[in-house]
Amino acid sequence: MLPSPPRLPVTLALAAILVTPAFSLDARASSLETIQTKIAQYLKRPGVRSADWGIEILDPTTNKVLLAVNPDKTFKPASVLKVVTTAAALEKLGPDFRFHTGVYTNGTMQPDGTLIGDIILVGRGDPSLMDTEGELLQQPALQELAEKLEALGIKRIQGNIVGDDSYFEYSSHGKGWTDQDLKSIYGAPINALSINNNVFWVHAHPTKYNQLVKVGVEPRTSYFRIRNLGVTGSARSKRTMYARLIPGTRTIVVSGILPSAQTYSQHINVEKPAEVTATIFKEELQRHGIVVKGNIQVEHNGDVSPEWRRKRKLLADHESLPLIRALEIINKRSQNLHAEMLLRTLGAEFKGEGSDEAGLQAVKEFLVEAGIDSDKIRLNDGCGLSRDNLVTPRSQTSLLLFLSTRPYFELFLNTLAVSGTDGTLRRRLTSQQVRGTIHAKTGSLNDVSSLSGYMMTKSGRNLVFSIFANNVHSSMGRVKRTIDAICALFVNLY
Repeated sequence: MLPSPPRLPVTLALAAILVTPAFSLDARASSLETIQTKIAQYLKRPGVRSADWGIEILDPTTNKVLLAVNPDKTFKPASVLKVVTTAAALEKLGPDFRFHTGVYTNGTMQPDGTLIGDIILVGRGDPSLMDTEGELLQQPALQELAEKLEALGIKRIQGNIVGDDSYFEYSSHGKGWTDQDLKSIYGAPINALSINNNVFWVHAHPTKYNQLVKVGVEPRTSYFRIRNLGVTGSARSKRTMYARLIPGTRTIVVSGILPSAQTYSQHINVEKPAEVTATIFKEELQRHGIVVKGNIQVEHNGDVSPEWRRKRKLLADHESLPLIRALEIINKRSQNLHAEMLLRTLGAEFKGEGSDEAGLQAVKEFLVEAGIDSDKIRLNDGCGLSRDNLVTPRSQTSLLLFLSTRPYFELFLNTLAVSGTDGTLRRRLTSQQVRGTIHAKTGSLNDVSSLSGYMMTKSGRNLVFSIFANNVHSSMGRVKRTIDAICALFVNLY
């Protein structure tokens, strides 16, 4: 267990700065005092001073705190919480862990290539069965599995195609998520058998004036039925186009006016991911010349006994890329669904239950094992979307400090966004002086902005930092610029 570093030299409050005699009056101490003075001024500026601030920045080499603002107060972390989830996964699962998606049958194969029985597609939390952005796939997983069944000589399936998502409990969202979250692309439903991040896109293109628009769905599938009421307007028409999935159905309604010089795209969150995935797998089988006589069915947790599942025969298996690749997507792109699937995977693998509660229990045990003071930490989900999550700046920097001692640290570091370079920091901290010097996780909610990670200063010092701004009721942009300015000060002057 890593001992907690001493919290000695500096505490910064909005009203004043306290500097202890822990530093000698050398050039570095002088620079630090300049930094502290400037940051105190930053935090008093209009549009910034009304927010609640929590900051801790420390130098691991000396184990000294360089800057602290409310380090033991609790804050909503937003997506910075993904650092906690991904760190727990790295420690407990390991960077080479792989997700497995299996194709099973409860039937028998006939000499003529007919399978008498069902094909069961069993999901175990792989976030990358289909990813139209192509970041996690070498070959589409469902295509690979269809090819393996074709290679086994299967020509006809007399039974059904079953989507089995029982590896996770059957609940589609995290605790504390709002109704607006559930409608947004970042609140896609959680499922052990997920497809394309459980988001589909409706694309509309104009045709002739006053005629119906042309509508398509990506990825392509017969699962959805399109009710097209959208009309092509003139070039000067106001766009009123809108697409929605009728709850409880497969019907997407497209309505409104699309100006003749525009196109329109809108996301649709999938209501029943396992059913959609099984449908797309059936379509893939048919593209490989395998005739499917049956229908689509779904099995959720508790639908089938463990004894019955053990009687199934494995026909084919898809193995994902190593876990560390999935963590790059979670931390660099701040992918909520992948983080939630990872949380439930932790629960399934270590607590025997693919639920949020079991996953959070595994995460909390990791924090205790890592020596993190978690008395004030409250965890509600794996991605940070819940407004009920709470951490302290001190607990967060302690976690980062612990990670810096682990054998997988360099792998973890590379999962974080890099200032001015990639991920959610691609357009932040872009000046030549700070570009590439900061590896960190961003966080953002309606009234929250946060940043936590590692920075390298011009003098060669590697610092650990966590900055939280809560109750932001004015300019979120100004608060983010203040966070960036704090980091830039340390990079350039310390």
